[in-house]
Amino acid sequence: MPSSKGSSSSRRSGDSRGGKGKTRGSGKPSTSGKGGGGRRQDDRRPQRRDDKPKPTPRAERSGWGSVAQHGAAGATHGQKLDESEGPRNFSPEERRKFEERQARRDMAAARVEGLRDEARAAIHRSDVTTPPPIPKSRPIISRRPLPGRPPKPRDVHQDLIKKHGKDRGDRSWRLFRRAAGEFEREQFQDAHRTLKPLVESNPEMADIRELYGISLYRLGKWEEAMEQLEQFRADSGTVEQHPVLMDLHRALGNWGDVDELWKELGEISPDADLMTEGRIVAAGTAADRGNVDEGIRILEKGWKPPKKPMEHQLRRAYALADLYERRGKIPKARKLFGWLAGVSPPYGDAADRARTLD
Repeated sequence: MPSSKGSSSSRRSGDSRGGKGKTRGSGKPSTSGKGGGGRRQDDRRPQRRDDKPKPTPRAERSGWGSVAQHGAAGATHGQKLDESEGPRNFSPEERRKFEERQARRDMAAARVEGLRDEARAAIHRSDVTTPPPIPKSRPIISRRPLPGRPPKPRDVHQDLIKKHGKDRGDRSWRLFRRAAGEFEREQFQDAHRTLKPLVESNPEMADIRELYGISLYRLGKWEEAMEQLEQFRADSGTVEQHPVLMDLHRALGNWGDVDELWKELGEISPDADLMTEGRIVAAGTAADRGNVDEGIRILEKGWKPPKKPMEHQLRRAYALADLYERRGKIPKARKLFGWLAGVSPPYGDAADRARTLD
């Protein structure tokens, strides 16, 4: 991140997004970057249509809500330079390559942070104090199967130059970079304004559409964000935004679409971080439907507390402990919250929640 971040993300039971942010128990994607899982009141998640998202300041960096495999890969090519000196002594060609690599690094880092972010809202969305979204009667979206292997990453800058010529292509690239910076600074409305004409003039460029869709997600425009990220899935042939897309469909009550996207994510089996975000969303959707036991089953599958837990494992544990508590399995909830409280640093409000169960 529905997060979401929202790709984005139910705060109390499970899901992940994409992307960051909303309030407890509604349907928004996720917020918060590293380290805390808990019931943060500043998380944004997709809400019911009669709710308005509450803008909240966030301490952590915003991200795109996905793991940037292509961004990370793109950051490694090109001429090796002593970048600690900055671009001061570079030739024009070296400067161009330096700036392109730096932009890709920034985008990759933002996406990774955003993916972590999307988990927050997921963990809260199934709060018992808020009724789950009413499922819609519309049919499940018909989607083309994804390719067996994701396509090779594109060079957006070069694609823009090839399409528009050097001058206009360079200007479009600078606008795209500006939008990424606005998004990172949580200036989502500005990012939206910058990206909209770029998407309209370059509808075939998946990377631009991806950032546009996540910006809409952060602005709480769930239907529009869903449409953009569905198109991103079709154009990119990847599952990078599936947790955010699942979270959006969950917030809109499109539970059949959540099931289909979760199944597709499992068939592709991406990296553990991305898979965990999807798992949290799927578990939260099951809880929304009143099947907390199914949500627990999804999160328990293959789970055991690791000796050196990674961020995505902590998020999964928090979501599972939350569902244990919701189901009345207090000893299991207390034990898992206690384990989370014992990691360094303690995870979110796990220590407080463990104490309340004593």
